[in-house]
Amino acid sequence: MALSLVKTGAIAATALILSVSGAFAATYGSVNYDTKVKKSWFSGSATVTWVEEGDYVKIIDYTKKNGGWFRIDPPGPNNAGWVKKSAIDLEYDGYDDDYDNHDFDLTICGPGLFGSNFCVNTH
Repeated sequence: MALSLVKTGAIAATALILSVSGAFAATYGSVNYDTKVKKSWFSGSATVTWVEEGDYVKIIDYTKKNGGWFRIDPPGPNNAGWVKKSAIDLEYDGYDDDYDNHDFDLTICGPGLFGSNFCVNTH
């Protein structure tokens, strides 16, 4: 019985964390200039598509590698890819300091054992 409760609590906590992290990850921005969308985060990578200045795109990932690249999902099917960091204007101020250093607070709470609750705070 106790093992079943532990498993149930672990599954519920995992589902909660995954749903919160998925909702937290998406950010949107506008394209600063016409640019190629690359398959990977380097200039020599194959071109997936193009985005134009003023396009509004969903940001789905970021890497600091090679000067910083955003993985974007522009409108249309099967055209997600990477663009240089300078190509995107995010919808909030302070991107470089906040996002690069992961300087944010996130608290996740969920069910614990025997009717208790737990919370995890990240900074």
